[in-house]
Amino acid sequence: MVHEEELLDGAARVLAGDHSASMVQIAAGIGTSRATLSRRYATREALLKAVAVRAIEVVDGCLAPIDLADGGGGDEGGDEGADGAAFDAALEELVLALMPAAHLYGFTSRDATVLADPEFRAGVDRQDQRAAAFLALGQRLGRLRADLPPYWIWYSLWGLLDAAAEGVRDGHLAPRQIGHLVLTSFLSGTRPGTQPPAGAPAP
Repeated sequence: MVHEEELLDGAARVLAGDHSASMVQIAAGIGTSRATLSRRYATREALLKAVAVRAIEVVDGCLAPIDLADGGGGDEGGDEGADGAAFDAALEELVLALMPAAHLYGFTSRDATVLADPEFRAGVDRQDQRAAAFLALGQRLGRLRADLPPYWIWYSLWGLLDAAAEGVRDGHLAPRQIGHLVLTSFLSGTRPGTQPPAGAPAP
């Protein structure tokens, strides 16, 4: 029997590739029957809600390492005891941890039904604020470019993760490649020393 987490992750992968997939198509895509899927989720809307809850839970878990660098405060008052090495380690762990969650993001960030759910939106907003505070800490520690808004750094990371997941789905990238590709692309654009292009507005 497929565990619920595996079922929801599989459903999210199917939906990330085809947002209009029916219950029959989702069941086939995860290797189970329509009847089995319906016994757990009576309607497509119920399945979407469960995938959205799963997405919030998974990303919450991925965000746990950032507490190692900011003392768990997640705000500007949490700099005491933080250092560049701890931040770098937490940032790399965060990026690598988020990669398996890219399919969840790829679906939930685009589905109108999910986005209309106040609980999901509240969860995403909370996660965005927590991540932005962590990235701002990295800027204050001199580990990230100060000329980029923290939210832009966060959104750009998800853009890379989404691109990596699409590359794997399309068969152009191997799963073993994307960790290196995402991490190097992300860090090369956010580390200090990378000069903004000529004519770029001041932050």
